[in-house]
Formats: sequence, structure tokens, C-alpha cells
Amino acid sequence: MRTAILIAGTVLVLVSMALAQAVPPFNVSRLYLTEAEFTRAIQPYQQAIQANARNSQAQYWLGYAYVYAYRQSLAGAAPYAGSYLERAIPPLNEAIKIDPTMVAAYLALQDAYFLMGDREKAEEVWQQMFQRTRPGWLPKVTLE
Repeated sequence: MRTAILIAGTVLVLVSMALAQAVPPFNVSRLYLTEAEFTRAIQPYQQAIQANARNSQAQYWLGYAYVYAYRQSLAGAAPYAGSYLERAIPPLNEAIKIDPTMVAAYLALQDAYFLMGDREKAEEVWQQMFQRTRPGWLPKVTLE
């Protein structure tokens, strides 16, 4: 009985820790026509980062949201987001620093640098992704 209670308690702690890390994905099915709407949409990520700066998912989704808003600005749908690429870089770098195997963060960061016109930095991120996330059984890939 004592062991069952200990196991149940451990499971509860682990589940609560996992839920503390969990954040909803950024909603890309809608346009954020005003900066106020966008600010409300990214609040869960900012709050999660305030609670735990090592929350790689929150860092990723925040950076991804900024890249998304910038892409919307290119289409004329979010004129307020023309400078958001610079805001995307720090949280995406942080997500990678926390979880070097998070492929999605590398791809979003590579996209941000590409959109900024920094092809060299985009290629560097691409290479880092392959070096850090390549399964051991997969042959090394050199992009030239």
C-alpha cells in the first residue's frame, strides 16, 4: 500500500511537471489583423516563459509566432509586424539551447534568417540542425 501511494505521488508530480511545460500551439488558422490581437495570442507563451524560462516549447512558439506575423506583414495582413523577425531570433535560439534536438525550432530560425536575407546564417542553422539531430544510422549530409 505504501509503495502504491509513493508511485501515485511520483506520477502526479511528473504529470504536473509535464503539464507545466505544455503550452498550446500557436493558431496559424487565423489572421491577427491588429497588434492587440497578436499580443493576446502570444500571452500564453510569454507567461509560460516568465514562469519557467527553460520551457523550450514556449520559447519555440513565441519565436514561431513572430515569424508567422512577419510573413503576414509581407502579405499586407499585419502591417504592425514588419520588424518582428528580430524579435523571433532570441526565443528560437533559446529553444534550441534548451533542447538541441528540437527540429521545428531550427527550421523556424532558419526561415527567419532566410527572410532577413542572411543566407549565410540560414545555412549555418541548417547545418547545425543536421549535425545535432541526425540519427546515428543516417549517413552524414553535406549541403553544397
